[in-house]
Amino acid sequence: MDNQDIDLLVQQLRTILLNKPLSKEPRVQSEELETLQDGIFYLADCLAEANGFLDQLRKGNLDTPSPGRHNFLAGSLKELHSALKHLTWQANQVANGDYSQSVDFLGDFSASFNRMIAQLAERESQLKIQSQIQGESVELMKAVMDGLKDWIMVIYQESGEVVYYNQSAKQFFEHPTPDQKQCGNYHRFLEFIRHCGREHSENRDFEYHCRESRRTFRIRAYDIQWSGKMACAHIITDVTSEREYQEQIEGLAYTDALTDLYNRRFCLENLEKMLEEGKEFTFCMIDLDGLKYANDNFGHDAGDEYLKTVARHLLQDSRSIDLICRIGGDEFAALFPCCKAPVIVEKMERLDRVLEEESLRFPMSLSYGVVYVDGGERLSAAEVMKLADERMYVLKNMKKAARNSLGGVVMTWVWSKDLETGNEEIDREHRQLLSAVNRLLEACAAGRGREELNRIVDFLVQYTQTHFAHEEQLQQRYGYPDYQSHHQYHQAFGKAAEDLARRLKEEGGTAQLASRLNKQLVSWLINHIKMEDAKVARYIQKVSESSKSSSN
Repeated sequence: MDNQDIDLLVQQLRTILLNKPLSKEPRVQSEELETLQDGIFYLADCLAEANGFLDQLRKGNLDTPSPGRHNFLAGSLKELHSALKHLTWQANQVANGDYSQSVDFLGDFSASFNRMIAQLAERESQLKIQSQIQGESVELMKAVMDGLKDWIMVIYQESGEVVYYNQSAKQFFEHPTPDQKQCGNYHRFLEFIRHCGREHSENRDFEYHCRESRRTFRIRAYDIQWSGKMACAHIITDVTSEREYQEQIEGLAYTDALTDLYNRRFCLENLEKMLEEGKEFTFCMIDLDGLKYANDNFGHDAGDEYLKTVARHLLQDSRSIDLICRIGGDEFAALFPCCKAPVIVEKMERLDRVLEEESLRFPMSLSYGVVYVDGGERLSAAEVMKLADERMYVLKNMKKAARNSLGGVVMTWVWSKDLETGNEEIDREHRQLLSAVNRLLEACAAGRGREELNRIVDFLVQYTQTHFAHEEQLQQRYGYPDYQSHHQYHQAFGKAAEDLARRLKEEGGTAQLASRLNKQLVSWLINHIKMEDAKVARYIQKVSESSKSSSN
């Protein structure tokens, strides 16, 4: 035996023990040692194959081929491989819900694995029970929601997709009946509901009014999670009957039962509102003449008919934005937005003439006071009403004086201090006008001929026009701020005077025309002098005094 061969074999055995690759070269020289070296090579091959197999198992590659039968070292590894493959199959079975699996060949691991399987089986059982309970709750909730008259809808916030309807909502939006189709474009309604869900204000209550069907819906929106996405649940209630009842209650609170006009409360609230908002409007206070006479002599039914007649004519001659109110027994009030006072004066005179023409059993007429508010005045509602009331009573007292005079005609109107404006020029012309009116009244009362009446009437109309022109020149000279409104008064006065003059010329000085002349005198002249002309005179005096102070 050669010592070199022995050293080579020992070196090859050391390489195997160090788990290093063994080369098949060099070979031993001794024939006696060749068999031993072949055994060493066989051992190295078995060990390398077993190590490679073990490395694949370590990496979790259970599909790697097993060592062959010749490998006497791989028996236990192959058993381990088989156990791991079976354990993997069992784990897959557990993952698929088969909790009947158990392990009895891996010692302590078997006990832990089997305990985990038992816990999973118990947990799944509990989850199934909970799922069943939740399912039954969901079905119950759906049955309850489907039985509700309210509509319930769930809509994704981001996409706007409708993901749930209850039965009532589904019927309306997917299969509307002919009656439901009257709500017009229900797609517009659906878009409004989507808009409600996008609103993030504190108040998530909305109302939708369908013009076509005259139905009103209340929409309440709630943020929820639906299938992992943000959504909005909407509860939609038809509140049409509720709103109609509410309007009826409010109508009773704001409506006069006899005339169906607005009442005093409504009048005051809207008057205060228009003053607070700085709106331009004309306020008119109206008082019926002789209502007590009608009640006392013809019964309260006649008085009620008088009130309803006036109410009807006021409504017929008003716009949709005008507010006509009955504020007391024989008192009415009206608010005319964006309207000048002369227009309302003319309207009231026209109504007075209509009432006079319709008078049958008892006389019907009205007295009124008009206040124009330009929106910039600092007046309270009480002040506006008081001013209109004062102007109305000027007219009412003048009419009363006329009724108490001979034949209902005042024979002579006397110039009094309360007619003075403080401007000498204007007061002198007013005296001339009053004198001309008195001459006309005397001519009517004396039954003078048409030629003399025409001469007096022509002078009165011409002098009225001259006076108006002079007044307006003064207003323009001193920069009177309400010139346009005063000019409109003059236009209305001139139109009424020309109409009266025409009738006097055509019909002569009848008692009816003399009575109308009295009313015109009060409304167009006396009232105008006391209220409007006095205001002009005060303004002129103020400007004049200011100019004198500046020059000094």
